[in-house]
This record gives sequence, structure tokens and C-alpha cells, in this order.
Amino acid sequence: THDGRTLRYPDPAVRANDTIRYDVNSQKQLDFIKFETGNLVMISSGNNIGRVGTIVNREKHPGSFEIVHIKDALGHTFATRLQNVFVI
Repeated sequence: THDGRTLRYPDPAVRANDTIRYDVNSQKQLDFIKFETGNLVMISSGNNIGRVGTIVNREKHPGSFEIVHIKDALGHTFATRLQNVFVI
């Protein structure tokens, strides 16, 4: 998690880079969103911080950074590193 919590008994369908909805009071996972093409994302760091768009493509580069191509609401496409992207 981004705030240092460890989830007990997470859903086995949740993978790295997926986003979960979490109820703090009951300490239970409510839902999750997969990191896949077509989902809405927000950029959390880098030169494009704060931009929102949909995932167009994901490039895997073994031994280097993975690149995600994103298209925003105005139709502009841009690319950023995978660790800068957060599914919303």
C-alpha cells in the first residue's frame, strides 16, 4: 500500500499496480481496479504530475523502466514511467 499498511488476506486476483478501495474503519478491502488498457489513471510524479487520462499502451523493457502511454481528455498522448501512474 502507499501508506505502509499490510493487508491481511488480500484478494488473490489483486496484482501489482492494481488499486484497491479500502474501508479504514472496518479494515477491509471493498473493491479493486485492475491496471489494464482503457482504465482511467492519474500521474503521481514526474514531469506530467497531476495529469489524468486513459491507458493506451504499456511497453515492457526487461532490465529497464516500463513505459505507459496515456491519452488525456483533450486527445494529447504522452508517455511516463510505470511507477508514476496510479489507477483511479
